[in-house]
Amino acid sequence: MKMYVFALVIIVATAFTSDDMVLIGNHTEGVGPMSIDGLAYSQTWVLDNATGGISNYGAGDRWLCDDFVLTGEWELNQVVVWMIYMGGLGTTMNIVFSEDDGSLDPNSATEVWSEAVPCENVFQDEWESGSGTLYDVYETTCTINADAYPVLSDGVTYWIEVQADVEDNCFAMISTNYIGSNCWFNDGSGVWVDTIDYEGFEFDSDMFFDLYGNPTALESSTWADIKTLF
Repeated sequence: MKMYVFALVIIVATAFTSDDMVLIGNHTEGVGPMSIDGLAYSQTWVLDNATGGISNYGAGDRWLCDDFVLTGEWELNQVVVWMIYMGGLGTTMNIVFSEDDGSLDPNSATEVWSEAVPCENVFQDEWESGSGTLYDVYETTCTINADAYPVLSDGVTYWIEVQADVEDNCFAMISTNYIGSNCWFNDGSGVWVDTIDYEGFEFDSDMFFDLYGNPTALESSTWADIKTLF
């Protein structure tokens, strides 16, 4: 693992030393989608499962994407990711949702929604790299404009693509892959490459992210009818 991570640092994490982004702790299986009010999908942040971060800043035209499948149709209103910023905290996240064509390859997916979304950052944890360096991890909550909510369907494989609109390098936090496909990285070439295949990466990964919204399966009138039964 250390050999792979060393190469990652050289390519996309030049602000870190060669010993950074090393596996921290052990990944726990089963930290997947949860069921609470408003939470449409979850690969949520768990400090002990964090293995590092992958560069995704606007000035470098770098992106990170990961796949997900919703249970039920949802109108999404918030996206939460976990970030390390090397400069000022970002206030805008570029977010794209694309629909997979069955190939599990974001290069052939069809874009269904994209926006520059305002975001707020709240300190979450200190993450310790393999060299012992501590980095501040921020929970970055991106709130989608009410006039532009994406509506995504039940059982369909989508890709979420994220890029922080900042000048300085920053990193979306990742874990070892445990659900769906790996993260894919776009280094500014316009081509997505699986982290298991990207030269110098060559490891599997999952991005930490949560999606919030409102289920759309029942119309408001239907909800009103149901409430009259109780």
